Amino acid sequence: MKKRFWLVLLLVVGLMLYLEPFRRTPPEPDVSVNGKDIAVTSGSSCWNSLLNSKCIDLSETTPLDMTAEQTPTIVKPGEKIDVAFNDGPSPTRIKAEQLQKGDTKKTIRLKNEQITAPSQKGLYIYHVYAWWKKGDGNVDFPVQVK
Repeated sequence: MKKRFWLVLLLVVGLMLYLEPFRRTPPEPDVSVNGKDIAVTSGSSCWNSLLNSKCIDLSETTPLDMTAEQTPTIVKPGEKIDVAFNDGPSPTRIKAEQLQKGDTKKTIRLKNEQITAPSQKGLYIYHVYAWWKKGDGNVDFPVQVK
């Protein structure tokens, strides 16, 4: 009887941790190029969990402002930048934008969880949005194409 109790308890606790009812913020992607991690800055988000619902509004801050303190990661023209959501549930939808100074912005495609760096040299800011059933969030990161 005791073995059955501990087995059931372990199963329940494992299931609870797997379903992540205590997560307070949306998952952030792991961003890298050639195995080198790229730091991301979190933007606005909303997340609903079992014990907590929270929204963070950074709408007054632009992706260019948010990444101003970050050192851009140097990439080669056409290099693949990996953007993978490995921690937590997979998003139901992802959108990415590429920005440059002077308010140049364009929507780009994530293909196989990758962004292809532009062929033109310069500083680029990437803004990645993700949506889940429990909420949404976005991150920004800079790259320097050389």
